[in-house]
Amino acid sequence: GYALQGNPAQPSSPKPYLEIANETGPALIDSRRQLFDPTLPPNGFVTVADGFTRRGQFSDAVGILRGVVAENPNDTEAWLALGNVLIEHAEGTPTPAAFYAYSRAEATDPSHPGAAYFLGIALLRGERPMEARAVWAQMVDNAPGDAPWLPAMQARLAQLDRLLGIGTTP
Repeated sequence: GYALQGNPAQPSSPKPYLEIANETGPALIDSRRQLFDPTLPPNGFVTVADGFTRRGQFSDAVGILRGVVAENPNDTEAWLALGNVLIEHAEGTPTPAAFYAYSRAEATDPSHPGAAYFLGIALLRGERPMEARAVWAQMVDNAPGDAPWLPAMQARLAQLDRLLGIGTTP
């Protein structure tokens, strides 16, 4: 294009810098961290990727997290972070790459609730509430009775049921 139409003498048209506030990225990071032992910090590069995510630099965060999971494919938190950042990079749209990251997180630690939890959030954001409900219901049904996150998840599922009109009489 430039070779045919470009002209070095043509004046440019600068655009003002617009900072786009992203509140879901930091919220997802905080939610993810609550699912892990606070005394065990994540991989240092996951922390760096979280910094990029908080600033809305999702492409940079994805690049870092891809390196983390390539180096350690058993890092559950890195896979969850990657899935979340891929959703953010796609402006809230669930993508096959994000679904893959969540499935890898679940494969590395099947007893951890993170993959199902964030998959449900992604499906809700993608306007697929019945699929989200199915994922969360299966997660609650398969949870050990003493799981510390179970009461909160049961409450979320009940709230989703109320929003969907499931179990209520007209």
